[in-house]
Amino acid sequence: MYNKLKQIFFMKDDYLFKIKRDGKVFVYTKKEFEDLLEIKYIPTLHFDTPRILKKINKICIKAGREGLLTKENIWFGTYYEKEIKAHFIPDVYIKWIDSTKEYGLFANKDFKIREFLGEYTGNVRKYRKIMDDKNSYLFEYSIGYKKTPYTIDAREEGSLIRFVNHSFKPNVSPLSVYLNGAIHIIFRTKRVIKKNEELTYNYGPFYWKKRENPIGAK
Repeated sequence: MYNKLKQIFFMKDDYLFKIKRDGKVFVYTKKEFEDLLEIKYIPTLHFDTPRILKKINKICIKAGREGLLTKENIWFGTYYEKEIKAHFIPDVYIKWIDSTKEYGLFANKDFKIREFLGEYTGNVRKYRKIMDDKNSYLFEYSIGYKKTPYTIDAREEGSLIRFVNHSFKPNVSPLSVYLNGAIHIIFRTKRVIKKNEELTYNYGPFYWKKRENPIGAK
């Protein structure tokens, strides 16, 4: 891991969340942060029921036997194991953008290309088509090349990655990795990112299939 862990912020009980307003960065405890934004911060995936976790474990084992888990899924899961298990938090802050985008996630330092930013966490549950079509905080839970009936729902609980907004010219990209019997969605930088630049990724055509493209999206 070439000493990169020395430069990483990990989730600690006394971690302070940063929110920028009027050009100033304010810091909040976890409880203050959750009360202010009316969400629950969770550093790891939460499975809706033990049965779903057991089912996912079995699908992963089967996918591995059938060659549906890619070498990339497995290799990057091992490569980023320490960051995932330690609940990595990058040096970032949250800022209100406007009534359309609402909050966004911004770099609080310069980032190099392919730097690990964190895991997309939330409640792993079955996808409900009618109810979920307008949920903007869902991430499809696929296992390698195999689609599943599950999704990661970060609307009411999740990590800071839930605040990453869409762009057609993103500077961040998601990556599906396999670790400890489950798939994790991690985010890395696509290029060099400068301090105070917004972190964005492309939500993809499926997301916009039943939504209007964002006004002024780039």
